[in-house]
Amino acid sequence: MPAPTRPSSTGAGFVEVADRVFVARYPQWDVNVGLVLGRDGAVVVDTRASDREGSQVRGDVRRLGRDIEVRHVVNTHVHFDHTFGNAAFDAATVHAHDNVGRTWRADEERIKAAFRADPGDGPEFGYTADDAAEVLATVVRGPDRTFGSHATIDLGDRVVTMTYAGRGHTDGDVAVLVPDTAALFLGDLVEESAHPSFGGDCWPLEWADTLTTHLLDVEERTVVVPGHGRAVDAAFVERQRDDVAAVAAVIRERRLGGMSLEAALQEADARLPYPLGDLDAAFRRGWDQLAPPGP
Repeated sequence: MPAPTRPSSTGAGFVEVADRVFVARYPQWDVNVGLVLGRDGAVVVDTRASDREGSQVRGDVRRLGRDIEVRHVVNTHVHFDHTFGNAAFDAATVHAHDNVGRTWRADEERIKAAFRADPGDGPEFGYTADDAAEVLATVVRGPDRTFGSHATIDLGDRVVTMTYAGRGHTDGDVAVLVPDTAALFLGDLVEESAHPSFGGDCWPLEWADTLTTHLLDVEERTVVVPGHGRAVDAAFVERQRDDVAAVAAVIRERRLGGMSLEAALQEADARLPYPLGDLDAAFRRGWDQLAPPGP
């Protein structure tokens, strides 16, 4: 995820990318927010990083039309830049995966502790003191309804489906599909404006398989909305899946080959599609998930 910038406004607002499916890309954290309209209300996909930012999203929805009623919010995963704006949609039901329901409070405490410890320049991402103050002042709202593998939101004349295919960027990433118009939100399972974010709660050895499963819902005409960056197509998702798989292959090879973690974190490899310095958490997480071969 890129370091945030402080825009003078909320960006360009919502842009229609498929029939009654909109995306707003916000300069702050370079995060995407989705909006799906139906006869019986609307669904917002992710809500940004604070009460203020969530309120900006709500304002941008209203600018599309005063009669839009947001009845549902879907969080694609637990991270703060996608969930801390939930409270702005107080009349909506917030949906997320079961694992998000179990860990959102701990994640809130972890991220707020990180901002308190370093309020001027973040330990995970670059940010300003004003950014930190906004996050710390936010009263975080967790999900109202969670699911295990599949759930559906009925908007009257169309449905929105939520699917969990396994662990990847986190243990609770969900895909949000609008089947009638082939629009798919993948959250941070895919990023366009930066390479995938391997953080301290990622599952690098399973991530590619999770994307492979979600690709079953991707057609040639599908518009895929990543967590950060421009909308992409199936070919982009396939390439990023293959890159994530390459990272996993190198981790497995080194771990099962008996290399020390310290050496693995230092030895360059042309097969790695991303800078080795950005893969520290991926290697550490993979090391913990793999046992070396027996004698």
